[in-house]
Amino acid sequence: MSDLTPNPQINISKIPVSGGIGGAIIALSMVSIILIGIPVLWYVVPAVIALGCGVALAFHFIRHKNPGAPWILPATKK
Repeated sequence: MSDLTPNPQINISKIPVSGGIGGAIIALSMVSIILIGIPVLWYVVPAVIALGCGVALAFHFIRHKNPGAPWILPATKK
């Protein structure tokens, strides 16, 4: 088979979706498809939501010394 032959598969990375309500609909539909397909994950969802909210709160309340300055330091010294 030639490499130039197009694949008739759906490639999710090629679907143009921006932020906002369209991105939220796509994200929620992907999560619901996975949860319907793998029912064992239903038990993990509350823990994942709680952990995500905890991390979001931690990021919200962490203050940096210089707001707007990069807080990931470069690997090499100048």
